[in-house]
Amino acid sequence: MSKVRCKNCGAVFDAKLSYCPYCGTMNQRGAYAEFRMKISSLIDSMFGLKEDVQKSVSRIILSSLLRSLVIIAAIIGIAFGFSRTAQVNYYNDPEYDQKAYEEIVWMDENLDKLNEAYDHGDYKTIEKMYYQQSGAVRNWSRYPAYTLKSAYEKLEAEERLEVYQLQQMLQFIFYPEYYTGYNGMNRVDENEYAEMRGGLISKLESRGYPYTELEEIYDKCSDSYGYVDSSLLKEYVKEGGNG
Repeated sequence: MSKVRCKNCGAVFDAKLSYCPYCGTMNQRGAYAEFRMKISSLIDSMFGLKEDVQKSVSRIILSSLLRSLVIIAAIIGIAFGFSRTAQVNYYNDPEYDQKAYEEIVWMDENLDKLNEAYDHGDYKTIEKMYYQQSGAVRNWSRYPAYTLKSAYEKLEAEERLEVYQLQQMLQFIFYPEYYTGYNGMNRVDENEYAEMRGGLISKLESRGYPYTELEEIYDKCSDSYGYVDSSLLKEYVKEGGNG
């Protein structure tokens, strides 16, 4: 059975489905196949209609009706085909399908190792495995929590507090999706995140940044997506904050 990977949420599902069963994103390969089946069914029904009504309807009128319907179906088919070629087709690509299959096989073979490394806080092993098969690891259910925890460990151990460090900490505190990805926080334990967040807030407060000031800095230096512009942070770096 052919499988595809959703370009939005990364889930793997039957290639025949028109939409991802997890997030609802359109699967063009399956949708196109379904469209062709509907057109075929429509044409079959039209010819069936012809046999049923040809005794009571003028052949000329019926012929015109059928011709119009076929033209409409052809226009729809051309429009649908153009829409498919006007954008990158992620599914009708043998190389993409092969890559997705390889990721599934790799994950089946390495899932236990990934979970064991995560449970022991062995993030270096996970990082090495990420370079072996990044696509599969990104779709691992614990990947968002791993990215958040590994980022926290590095920030918590950081001695300097300059522009880059301040930027990363503000992202962690006010916009953790920067690390976990869209909807990634849904797979992160709230209590664990709250504890890590509190640790970084305490660290910044000890360096002369009250929480209310951190909120003000983030509001002034972040864009509509929540990303902190490091170029705007320079004036907020405190000289005594690098102890």
